[in-house]
Amino acid sequence: MRALINYMASRTDSDFKHGHMLPRSLTELFEHIRDYTVLVDDDDKVQGCCALQSTWDGLAELKALAVSDQCQGQGFGRKLVEAVLSESGELGVECVFTLTNKMDFFTRLGFVPVDMRELPQRVWNECTSCPKFMVACDEVAMTYQGKRPKQTYIPAVGINAPAAAHAALKRQQPPGPMNTDGLTPPFAPDAA
Repeated sequence: MRALINYMASRTDSDFKHGHMLPRSLTELFEHIRDYTVLVDDDDKVQGCCALQSTWDGLAELKALAVSDQCQGQGFGRKLVEAVLSESGELGVECVFTLTNKMDFFTRLGFVPVDMRELPQRVWNECTSCPKFMVACDEVAMTYQGKRPKQTYIPAVGINAPAAAHAALKRQQPPGPMNTDGLTPPFAPDAA
């Protein structure tokens, strides 16, 4: 699994700028092995995989979708995604999202672009370790069937804090670095 994922992560598009996915360490794979659905051939060789990782209350990420070159174009990517989506229903996950640079593929499967700010900041934990973070991000956030995650509000001030602190919380925050229109990656390089 790791060899397949990391091979796909090292591949680039014709402009040699964008890897197809994030590489995964052996430690991470062992820590999250139960999250993976795996496609194997008759010789038990891994030909594809896809993970569903719970990230927040009722929210899970579809990630690490990879299908070997010899199995591409046969519908296995779709089948892996469908298996993960089926599992999400069994687990009571209300919203499945993905961060992807393969928007056309996921659109065909019922995913809809969303503003990344709608996802809890917790989902960006992998972004900070990505080599494309803040310089060449080419991924957009998408949710299955356009569902939105539950909004979870964590108070930034205690109940006994001064009234001014509570008033300050109610002010709208200016746009931050992860803001996008849902179709443009948050740190995409200027087109100029």
